[in-house]
Amino acid sequence: MPRRHGVHGEIKNIDKKNLCGLCASVANIIGGKMIKRYLLFITIGIIFTVMFSSCNQKSPAPWPWWTSADSVAVNNELKLWRDTFNGYHFISGQNNATLTYPLEVFVPLVSSDTTSRNGDSIVKIAHFLGAFHVLGDSTHLDELIFEVKNDTIETRDTFCFVTYNDSTRNCIGVLRYDSLWIIKFQIASVDTTVTPWDTSWRVSSITKTADSIYTVHEEQNIYPFTIMRKLELKKDSAATFYRMKNFTGFGKYIPNTTVAPTIGSVILSKSTRTDTFYYGARLDRKGIYNPKSKDSLFTIPVGESLTVKINTTTPTDTLTDRNYFFVSCGTPYVTTKHNITIAPNNGSGKVAFTHSGLMHLYIEVIPASTLFYPYSQWKSTTWAIPIKVTPL
Repeated sequence: MPRRHGVHGEIKNIDKKNLCGLCASVANIIGGKMIKRYLLFITIGIIFTVMFSSCNQKSPAPWPWWTSADSVAVNNELKLWRDTFNGYHFISGQNNATLTYPLEVFVPLVSSDTTSRNGDSIVKIAHFLGAFHVLGDSTHLDELIFEVKNDTIETRDTFCFVTYNDSTRNCIGVLRYDSLWIIKFQIASVDTTVTPWDTSWRVSSITKTADSIYTVHEEQNIYPFTIMRKLELKKDSAATFYRMKNFTGFGKYIPNTTVAPTIGSVILSKSTRTDTFYYGARLDRKGIYNPKSKDSLFTIPVGESLTVKINTTTPTDTLTDRNYFFVSCGTPYVTTKHNITIAPNNGSGKVAFTHSGLMHLYIEVIPASTLFYPYSQWKSTTWAIPIKVTPL
């Protein structure tokens, strides 16, 4: 069974005397029965073989297999991968550079903008100029679990499994615009035959505001998130040294998987290979949470065109809401986000990596109900897919 770091487990030694006495007792009970004696002879032989084999087994090695030196060795290896696995690279660039989502659009009103259940005014951006994030506080936590694979007790087969967490309580999503729609409502009718009374509303006015002098406005939305990925480090058989063996990508859903846009699949294509990725861990090992070694990753040379296709299954009502799709290349830092939106539930475009090594492709989906309504809850979905980029 897996043992958590810092908790010393124990396996008790087998009491050989009592076990061998049990062998004799079982033999006496079975030997006294005369029914179907040929079958019993065979049964007795099997039981005695198993029992005496158990009596002669060596006691297992004591728990735990790891020491404080193992923990130090694991943390030393993790330090070498901090920049590669940093979960904040798609939020801000190197030296906290601002990464802007390239989207400028004159936003029309839709049918849902002219209906109200409670009479509250609706505020919607009329001319959207773009968006960006500001990372507030940030925290990193490694959870270490030392384990032996295949239930063996050989020290050389020891692994350390790491849950790698990056989190923040204060990520700020900033919307930029220069004009707004303001839709106000008044009572149309009141049904007093039901309790509580049922009030219907109709539009009383629609106003488009804009400053006489061109001015850019910003609206902020603060939200928390946690990014989690899994790492697997194998211990060297000759020394207390661990090396990175397998790792996963990650998925981030704000505020949760129920409300955020649902990515059905991401397809990556180059001249000689096409791979499809899904969420979670899957039996076919195509999930972003399936651990993979560096040699088994999707591989592409520096500068070669990579086609990215994204399919989402929510929102389903694309007449009142739609998704916008962005991709970026982490090398490991992101410098540019690309808008690859082609339809309300689809994105497709081409990118290229400029550096070789273990990199990440970031997939981001943000619905219009977040981007165009400045006082709404922030919603988004982000996937990070590890990519092996080779030199030319």
